[in-house]
Amino acid sequence: MFYKKQDLSKSFDATFTLLIDASASMHDKMAETKKGVVLFHETLKALNIKHEILSFSEDAFDSDEHAQPNIINEIINYDYSTFEKDGPRIMALEPQDDNRDGVAIRVASERLMRRNQHQRFLIVFSDGEPSAFNYSQDGIIDTYEAVEMSRKFGIEVFNVFLSQDPITEDVEQTIHNIYGQYAIFVEGVAHLPGHLSPLLKKLLLKSL
Repeated sequence: MFYKKQDLSKSFDATFTLLIDASASMHDKMAETKKGVVLFHETLKALNIKHEILSFSEDAFDSDEHAQPNIINEIINYDYSTFEKDGPRIMALEPQDDNRDGVAIRVASERLMRRNQHQRFLIVFSDGEPSAFNYSQDGIIDTYEAVEMSRKFGIEVFNVFLSQDPITEDVEQTIHNIYGQYAIFVEGVAHLPGHLSPLLKKLLLKSL
């Protein structure tokens, strides 16, 4: 979809982490999101670009003032990402409970810091503001700080904002407050592949 194989450079000095919001609010978006993520994964695999795919959620039932159990699931393992047939693992993703985005971004960034590629990209798929125990307005600030920390370490962070409804200016502004201009807004998740194609092409051109 993105490139003809004969046009490819033999090597891209890049690696990717796809971080997927697996909170309950994703219930009406997860099916199409998974299709887009599979497409992204298969393209990177065809280009021999190592990557990993993580999902994140928080156990709402066990969260309190003392502990908030965050769940980071490894869907696609970095070391095996270019030769294992793990598409079914992506398709098995299901929405869970809450989402504490700042925590997930920090974990994903720490993992990316171990990679030796020159270009390191973190793409966060989400459908709204962070939402978890005692994490409303603080969640926006915490997520912004996590994004800024990642960028200071040379990681390029992008948000893919998913919505089945028209996206309001207030929502756009909130997402821009967190991610700056590095956000893509997808109205109607069925259109996700059409947004991912130019994004991936743009990022890969930077790594040549």
